[in-house]
Amino acid sequence: MSRSFKAYSLVYFSACLLSLFFIDIDKSITEMVIKVFSLMFLSFLYLSSSKKINYFYVFILMNSIASDAFLIFDDDFMMFGILLLLINRFLYIILARKALFNTSVKILLTYLIPSLLLFITIFVLLKPYIQEISLPFFLMGITSAIMIGLSFFNYLKAMNKKNMFFLFGILLIVIADILIAFNKFLDYHILLVIVYTIMYYIARYLICLSMIDKKSSL
Repeated sequence: MSRSFKAYSLVYFSACLLSLFFIDIDKSITEMVIKVFSLMFLSFLYLSSSKKINYFYVFILMNSIASDAFLIFDDDFMMFGILLLLINRFLYIILARKALFNTSVKILLTYLIPSLLLFITIFVLLKPYIQEISLPFFLMGITSAIMIGLSFFNYLKAMNKKNMFFLFGILLIVIADILIAFNKFLDYHILLVIVYTIMYYIARYLICLSMIDKKSSL
């Protein structure tokens, strides 16, 4: 494990931890700046540790920086943030696309259909509360189900750490998204905000690890 890897990992998690102290205390600018810096440190970690750069993943990091900045301000820029999150979903599908070529359509549908049915159930329950963003929410749910399915198949094909980290990261992101929807549209709790924020931080770190094409042993 290189010194730069350790240093950027430490700074990333330090920034993540610090940002938790500014949630829901009318310090949106400070929270945004710290979150943006945390993603910048994660980007530096990836770029300094990987011998081969995946530009789809770099685009995801850039989009994440922008979406975090927009979503901090809730309703003012919410649609811009949601659009960037949706773009990231398609980019994650591109990263996990190997499963599309290595798995039969029948098996793909067998595993994807239960995920889609679960999302449709959640969508029906929340639809009365999300009229203004029902279409983006629907698209995010569909793409999230596809992300999970493809990540799962890639892990089944090659049960290594990279695929495991990617799968766990995707699962954490989707679970966090469900918690965000519940918290925003049904019943708000500050503790839930902290939980899904931490889940996002861990997910991003795990996905970063999965994308690193090692220069040396980590």
